[in-house]
Amino acid sequence: MNESQRQLTENAGSEIFAAAGKASPPITVSGLAVAGVSLQDWVFIATLIYTVVQTLLLMPKLVKFVQGWRRG
Repeated sequence: MNESQRQLTENAGSEIFAAAGKASPPITVSGLAVAGVSLQDWVFIATLIYTVVQTLLLMPKLVKFVQGWRRG
């Protein structure tokens, strides 16, 4: 496989992953609706997940800030 074919293959793979990432939220919502989870419950679940992720991302920064503040 020459360089241009390899590059096309890599680009196609990344485009597939990007398309799958864009399609996953609607597919998840549709799947949950079919499973009997209402839209209100879905919004609650998404908000809960978002809050947990944001908290986990903020914790290392907060710990570092507090440690620096304690040291002076």
